Amino acid sequence: MKASEIRLKVLTFKHYLHRLLLEFLARPDAGQYLRVLGLLLGIVLCFVVWCLGSLVWGFISYHSNPVSYLRAFYDPLLPRYVDTRDFRTHESEVLDLESYREELFQLNEFNTFLSDKLPINRKHKDPRTESCRIAAKKLRHDSELASSSIVIVMYNEELSVLLRTIISILLNSPMESIKEIIIVDDRSDRDELGSRLDKELGQFPFVKLIRNTKREGLIRSRIIGSRAAEGKILIFLDSHVEVLDGWYKPIVDRIMEDPKTVVCPVIAAIDHTSLDLISDKYTTLWGAWDWDMVYKWRPIPPREMQRRGFDDSQPIRTPAMAGGLFGIDKDYFFEIGAYDPGMKIWGGENLEMSFRVWMCGGALEINTCSYVGHIFRRGGIIQKTVTGETALQQNTKRAVEVWLDEYKEAHYLAAPSNKAVEGGDFVSRVLLRQRLKCRSFSWYLREVFPDQPRPDRDFVAYGEAKGPGDLCLDTLGPGVGHQVGVWSCHGKGNNQFWKFLLSGELENDGKCLDGDGEKPRNIVMYECHGLNGNQQWFLTEGGVLLHGGSGKCLSHDGRHLILLPCDFNDDRFLWSFTGTTESVQKKFYELHSKQFGYRTNAEKEALKEAARQKKDDDAKRRANESKAEEKRQQEEQQRQQEETNNEAGIAKRREEEERRRLEEETAQKSQEEQELIEWRAEKKRREDDKKRKEEKRSIDEGNEQREKEEKRRADEKRKKYRLRLCVDTTA
Repeated sequence: MKASEIRLKVLTFKHYLHRLLLEFLARPDAGQYLRVLGLLLGIVLCFVVWCLGSLVWGFISYHSNPVSYLRAFYDPLLPRYVDTRDFRTHESEVLDLESYREELFQLNEFNTFLSDKLPINRKHKDPRTESCRIAAKKLRHDSELASSSIVIVMYNEELSVLLRTIISILLNSPMESIKEIIIVDDRSDRDELGSRLDKELGQFPFVKLIRNTKREGLIRSRIIGSRAAEGKILIFLDSHVEVLDGWYKPIVDRIMEDPKTVVCPVIAAIDHTSLDLISDKYTTLWGAWDWDMVYKWRPIPPREMQRRGFDDSQPIRTPAMAGGLFGIDKDYFFEIGAYDPGMKIWGGENLEMSFRVWMCGGALEINTCSYVGHIFRRGGIIQKTVTGETALQQNTKRAVEVWLDEYKEAHYLAAPSNKAVEGGDFVSRVLLRQRLKCRSFSWYLREVFPDQPRPDRDFVAYGEAKGPGDLCLDTLGPGVGHQVGVWSCHGKGNNQFWKFLLSGELENDGKCLDGDGEKPRNIVMYECHGLNGNQQWFLTEGGVLLHGGSGKCLSHDGRHLILLPCDFNDDRFLWSFTGTTESVQKKFYELHSKQFGYRTNAEKEALKEAARQKKDDDAKRRANESKAEEKRQQEEQQRQQEETNNEAGIAKRREEEERRRLEEETAQKSQEEQELIEWRAEKKRREDDKKRKEEKRSIDEGNEQREKEEKRRADEKRKKYRLRLCVDTTA
């Protein structure tokens, strides 16, 4: 088309528009339409100006005070979600939704499908008590708090959970005190944790992302993060937590007060299925451990409650920490040796640090006014090392060899397989202990954890309990309420490692063997209550286990345990433990033999020796009496002969007879007095026997009453447990 033709078409179109405009203006209602058009143009112009102003204000606000801007952006009143479309199949495209949900569950061992649908800025109810809220007013002001660095190690963490962790810190912490949040990515291999993670974390100017060039594990990654930290206080958190209102200040304030105190928050469990917060699950528990060196949650003992003055705002001085969540002064952290760099992946480092802090002059506390929610995964992940042993075994070996002194043999009894584990070179940690002039492990047990049963003080017998048929007593699984039985002896401890305690309890992993005399096969594991009754047992020197609640003896049918009438000569009732502690065993018999009417072998030998001695004394007495009688008869015969030969001897004989008669009367009187004494002694013995029988009957009646009361309490506790289980299941 030529240029002249194009110009002609343009002029024709302009002429056409001009004609239309003139016709429109000639209409009588043209002014009304123009006013409406002007109003619409004004509205559009105002909207454009408002949008431009908002963008400018947001840009200025973000760069002048990004924390306030982000807090406003992530206000819980306006839920925010993670966009998962670029790395996860949408549910509308899934044919089998249930299988897809389970697949996502197995990906992280918690409800990933639900996590993606929950706001990443959700808000939880404040779990603190009124006394904690009052105590919070006495803490330092936000501006007076020392700077801190929060170190979070992640490996293939779910993106929504990680962002929820960071945003909960943003919404529930005085950010002016937090220098930085350091995320250490331990070589994650999920696609969404690459550039997508960089983009998500880029909106938080206070977050630093460190990516390991190779897989280091939790322990070494925390060392890397702590070395990069600039704050004066280090706070270690897991990557699947949600901090709650008021969590931060109690930790930092306590560390500022005493830099040698390591402070842990109360862990509020987040259910792995519903992702609901269970804030009161661990409020009455503290950190403990058993001789297999596995961390345990145990009820806080009365002595610690009394030390705190029964004030739930006072910190708990715990013997050990879970290790995932705690705060520590940075200088003190490196002064006492940080983490053991010889430990691999994770596991055992929490107990090693607990021992080190206490024994080297520090203290370990759980601050009951600081709450952090934590997702407990459905199943643990065991990290294998190149040798095939678990990292936990190797790490535990290092901790045991460095810190347990002579008590390490108690660990190897509880976990025999760990004795042959190669723990690596730990000379540097031994030298660290010497340099810090740390106390002994016996001091730790005496001063910090006197409640922990010890072999040299509390174990009558310990180890495997081998019964008839060379089968070992076995819990047959974890938990309470399930039936206990026997299994082939495997020599690995764990569910076959038993401790027969001085109190008469037969304990495994903090739970006690509980028998029911009325139901001989109802022998289960139950929480140790210390009230004797169905949990009290008596171990004879021959290896028979008597049940205190029923007086029957323990045996088995090849699979399950059973209580039967005792026969001390029947091999069906014999049990042998791996080891015994002679001094504790002696004390046990002194305390409990009278109650069970049992005599030890030493007591039996003493009684036999006393009987033999009495028999020998009686034989000697009879021999002496026989000799005396023979001598008397000889003298009598001699006197009779003399009297026969001499009439004068008659008078003498009479005198002699009179004298003998008097002697006999005196002897008879003495004999009567002796018989009276013996009769009185016999009467007193019978009265004592009667009194003892009455006392025994009173004790038996008391035991029967206690058994009934204990059974009633156990029934109530089981009902409460079942009710709580039903409530949890319904929830």
